Amino acid sequence: MTWYKRIPNKVSIWFGIYLLGIIIGTLMRLMFLLYYRHLVGDSPFVELLHSFWLGFRFDTSVVSIIILPLFLISLLPFINFKRKLDRAVFILPLAVVFILSLFISVAELRFFEHFGSRMNYWAIEYLESPGMFFYSIEADTSFWFLLPIWIVTAVLFMYVIRWIFIRFSSYHSPRRIFRNGLIYLIVTALLAFGIRGRLGMKGIDWGIAFFSDSQFLNQLSLNPVFSLSHSIYEELKDGKTLFGYHIHRFSFYDNDEAYKTVAGMLELNPDPNPGNYSLDYVTEPEYTLGFHPNIVLVIMESWAAGQIGILGSNLGLTPCFDSLSRHGILFTDFYANGIRTNRGIPAVTCSFPSLPGRSIMKRYAADYPFRSLAQVLDDFDYTSIFTYGGDIEFDNMRGFLKSVGYSKFYGEKAFDNTERLSKWGIFDHVVFKKLVKDIDRYPRPFNLTIMTISNHEPYLIPDDRFKLYADTVPDYDRLNTFYYSDWAIGQLVDGFRGNPVFDSTIFVFTADHCPHQSSRYPLDPDKFHIPLLIYAPGILGDSAITIDRTASQVDIIPTLAGLILSKAKIHSWGRDQFHLGKDDPGFAVIVDEEKTGMIVGNKFYFHWVNALKQLFNLNDTPYLEKNLADSLPEIAADMDKKLNSYIQLANLLSRGEPKFQKRIK
Repeated sequence: MTWYKRIPNKVSIWFGIYLLGIIIGTLMRLMFLLYYRHLVGDSPFVELLHSFWLGFRFDTSVVSIIILPLFLISLLPFINFKRKLDRAVFILPLAVVFILSLFISVAELRFFEHFGSRMNYWAIEYLESPGMFFYSIEADTSFWFLLPIWIVTAVLFMYVIRWIFIRFSSYHSPRRIFRNGLIYLIVTALLAFGIRGRLGMKGIDWGIAFFSDSQFLNQLSLNPVFSLSHSIYEELKDGKTLFGYHIHRFSFYDNDEAYKTVAGMLELNPDPNPGNYSLDYVTEPEYTLGFHPNIVLVIMESWAAGQIGILGSNLGLTPCFDSLSRHGILFTDFYANGIRTNRGIPAVTCSFPSLPGRSIMKRYAADYPFRSLAQVLDDFDYTSIFTYGGDIEFDNMRGFLKSVGYSKFYGEKAFDNTERLSKWGIFDHVVFKKLVKDIDRYPRPFNLTIMTISNHEPYLIPDDRFKLYADTVPDYDRLNTFYYSDWAIGQLVDGFRGNPVFDSTIFVFTADHCPHQSSRYPLDPDKFHIPLLIYAPGILGDSAITIDRTASQVDIIPTLAGLILSKAKIHSWGRDQFHLGKDDPGFAVIVDEEKTGMIVGNKFYFHWVNALKQLFNLNDTPYLEKNLADSLPEIAADMDKKLNSYIQLANLLSRGEPKFQKRIK
């Protein structure tokens, strides 16, 4: 008898399933590579091979996790794969798990384009709104190209797995099973080792994927099921108690030390009482306006600085915004803190940074270590109104904002439904027209916050007036929609200009985030660069002022409060940009899941938690290619401590451990 015929049939079956899983994983990785082949650049071929070797290790870990429990169950004496029912009991769960894994791998091709990352916890947040999730899929034409790939692969998988079970099925007596016990023990050990993926105390982690200067090759190494499950596990365990210890995945320093670091970043005097991590202070402006102006805060959907004329674009998309900027205060180095609307709204309206994992907007039991703009203004008898031209319950938007002080809401039902742009909601100009019409109904002073919607996929415009670019131009639909949304801004301001309230109103224009993350770089500051314009010619003057200091969304509340309010009670994660030292370069913290970064002037520090730390000069060429961490160790260490302390403290306080006490009640 030849040696391979001595291998127990049950081992042959599960080895065949393992090989099938590895082959599929490799083919999916190859498809991923071909889909994004333009990102490989001039990377050495040997590094490409190494990426596939690391991918094999991640694939082995995932496949081994799937196989091990089924393999052990199949060793029971009464399991006989010659029986059709017994085969079905094992084929069914394998089919479900592997076909789902295939779907994740195919869907990840589009996910990576949007987020610049392999599959992670962001996907779960999308699934929580199934209506919008399936609408987004339906509107994505490339999905209908990828769907047949998944279906064909799934059918082939089912056929092959059934063939494996039938081909190698035979009856083994209990005595034979006992006689092969050593072989089964070895196979069990190999599967356990495959799950761990390495020798040593700690099993495989995504940190080993970072072997190359090419961030694309590093991400190519990962397995989407591994990265998604790992991300979910980290989110679920964060803040939990185990054996009396509180687990926080973003715990880098002693909490007291992290708090002192953050207080220093925000130029606050730290509370001397241990465990009292308050960021409260009271504004002391050098002058006051003598009255409380109305505030209109417009959060523009997906407005990237790179498409705005006055910030350097030659696309001609923003004549209205450019004109307003010549009569207002424009911040040229301003950043979104996160990459989704449910991060942008808390950052702008609550001065709370984006954090990895579930948005604080959707964490119903979260603590709120901040005072929202509505809460700050409520002390001065402002009425806070929030407007969104879509489903205002989406992402728990209304529930969150109501809990932080907004009292009046306009949702899609308040507008003319015949002017609907898509399932996302109502065209911006229709929303603005209604708000202008209702000006005299707003109690004075008012804080009107508007979240726009039009500059979003599927990128639709009301009519051909806004067809600035022809269909033959790449991204013509996105460019035309941006152009339309700029026109709508002009309509809003012109509408207010026709009312006496205009001279007592401050307009603030910013964005929730940029449209897409970079596929080439895991965290690209250019893809967080957004506008901030404060426009109030009747109050602040009619001359163009530019501020080049680095700042971000969390700076809006303290900056506004310092500008117009005396003795305002602030609890913020930002700073008043008008009252900083002349030589202060400013800073911005940006986050995309486990990828975190800090920008200080032209320096960018990047930390992929548990994986990678790098320092770049944003003016270097080639862009984001020269890691300066070793040549500038003091700068790297300082930015590392500030970035990680900032994320650690925000995560800690939002999850309620330890409970913090506010000095201001």
